[in-house]
Amino acid sequence: MKSEGSTYCLLESRHTTILEWYEPWPSCGPDGNLLDADVTLRATVHDCINMQRETDKQNGRPITGDDSERLEDFIAIHWAEVVEAPTKKE
Repeated sequence: MKSEGSTYCLLESRHTTILEWYEPWPSCGPDGNLLDADVTLRATVHDCINMQRETDKQNGRPITGDDSERLEDFIAIHWAEVVEAPTKKE
């Protein structure tokens, strides 16, 4: 994260702010050669914090504590960025 202020703003809007990141996905070309496809993932800040909490739990780290540290870890690990929330189609 750039500053504590930006983390605070993300936490305040955790249910409406969306983070986006990319994950490699195994795939293969027409000749059977192994490739990585880039899959785009999106989730609310709230969900990203919860996903990082689960990762911490699986790795034997404490799951209680400061959500700002958990959010900063998630953003750093996944190179996540804030994106505009999609508008609902009616």
